[in-house]
Amino acid sequence: MCGIVGCIKNDENRIDINFLLESIKHRGPDAQNYFENDFAMLGHTRLSIVDLENGHQPFEYKNYIIVFNGEIFNHKILREDLVKLGYIFKTNSDTEVLLKLYDCYKEKFVDKLQGFYAFVIYDKHEKEFIIARDYFGIKPLYIYSDRLEFLFSSEMLTLISLLKEKKIKYNLSKDAQIEFLDKGYIEKSNIVENTFELEKGFLFKYKDRVLTKLRAIDYSFDEINSHSTLESVLKDELTQQLDADVEVGILLSGGIDSSLITAISSKIKNNIPTYSVAFEDNNLYNESVYSDFVSNTFNTNHKKFLFTEEVLFDYIPKLIETIDIPIYDPAMLPMLYLCDNVSKTSKVVLSGDGGDELFAGYTHHRVLKYKLLYKLILWLLKRTNLFLTKAKIIEEIIAKHSDFKKSISHDLNKGLNLRLLRKTDLCSMRFGVEVRVPFLSKRVFNYSLKSNPRSYVDFFKGKKPLRKLVHKLINKEIAYKKKQGFRVPIKEWVSQGNLGILIEKELKKPLKIDKTILNQTDIKKYLSDKNRYYKELFSIFLLNSWIKKHL
Repeated sequence: MCGIVGCIKNDENRIDINFLLESIKHRGPDAQNYFENDFAMLGHTRLSIVDLENGHQPFEYKNYIIVFNGEIFNHKILREDLVKLGYIFKTNSDTEVLLKLYDCYKEKFVDKLQGFYAFVIYDKHEKEFIIARDYFGIKPLYIYSDRLEFLFSSEMLTLISLLKEKKIKYNLSKDAQIEFLDKGYIEKSNIVENTFELEKGFLFKYKDRVLTKLRAIDYSFDEINSHSTLESVLKDELTQQLDADVEVGILLSGGIDSSLITAISSKIKNNIPTYSVAFEDNNLYNESVYSDFVSNTFNTNHKKFLFTEEVLFDYIPKLIETIDIPIYDPAMLPMLYLCDNVSKTSKVVLSGDGGDELFAGYTHHRVLKYKLLYKLILWLLKRTNLFLTKAKIIEEIIAKHSDFKKSISHDLNKGLNLRLLRKTDLCSMRFGVEVRVPFLSKRVFNYSLKSNPRSYVDFFKGKKPLRKLVHKLINKEIAYKKKQGFRVPIKEWVSQGNLGILIEKELKKPLKIDKTILNQTDIKKYLSDKNRYYKELFSIFLLNSWIKKHL
């Protein structure tokens, strides 16, 4: 796990590779190296996890140079296959396997990979780049490309910082600002002209100033069959993902997904480190009673960190510094705090990200499956004057989502990629922590496809296969408790706490947000009822602070 940067060299506009490396140093604090010739520069910052002594990058073989961010979990099996074909290895790293796999199989090599990644392979003879991101986009890669320049980086802020350094004028596009305030993330609009995030799940080639999509990555997995059970599939995957040359921990929230990962992992390794966040005096958001129970049940080495309002204010500046594309997710604040503390004892942790998307765990999945029944309930509530907050949420779901199948697709291809995984990557890599996501592996994903996702939902609960297994391995209470997720008391912080005072102070100043989108009349309206408009206020505060900091 690490950070990668690089560019095509240009006599008209010289770029300092050390400047690029410094911008992503936090992603790989263990080592920084680069390759340079007359045509290109490739840089790498390393977080040492596999082959601590020899796995340095950029790595060179024949006429190829690779910089690689991620983990290939089946690299030992792939190595054995390549040795049989006559390849000789100098290291035990997955990087060497990846490059020699490309040499052997060319474009088809990505189909053999189990793991997550963003990589660039430079062919010195052909003067071309081969580039890819994993199927789900777990690892990011950003591009700046115009008629003269081609640059890439693991973080968008590298590209923005370079524009600043070279005094090139740029602005956050108006469309991007509108999209963020509407959705909470940016998808369609390139935030700065000529910059974009490389599309996930594809192999690309860049040559002669043209980026070409070569092929989609095949994410099928032949080992899943009719005899495979969820427990056996998860055990096989976790055995693979717990393998590292450093200790692997778990982010244990006390929810279904992380509790299940902890239960099975503890059968594979003893005394696994687990980590959680607790919120001060707030039982509505605090799942620590469940994480404590799971930790005690499976004898993990558990550390719990208390997130208070005082801590909140320490991490707001870090949040603004960390976000490379504006994203609304208040859970990033405790996530940053958690990763900061985790980094002091662990380099690698497992997360339950992806369980809701693969096994239909969100409220809107249930509402859409039983849409007609929910519509009837809403009609009755309106007639009896019992139209409560929960009912309003259901009404919004029915209005915003078209059907169950499209909702599942949206969760996997939009919400997961543009919000959840981006949040996890930014918060963890800010402090040099690798987060592995077993649910998004080839193995577990293909198991989830065995059944129609509608079968994972009943009227009261989603994620039925996961709940059933948690009931078996842990207990009924955790298996069938109300879904909570990694939520934070943002409403209380904004409407009643000092965060609301800070937001009011900042938003009464002249805004950096485009004035045709938002003006002081809008701000006064939101500030007049913080309890109702807390989401809008925090969203505006984030965007305004981000523009002020980075643009």
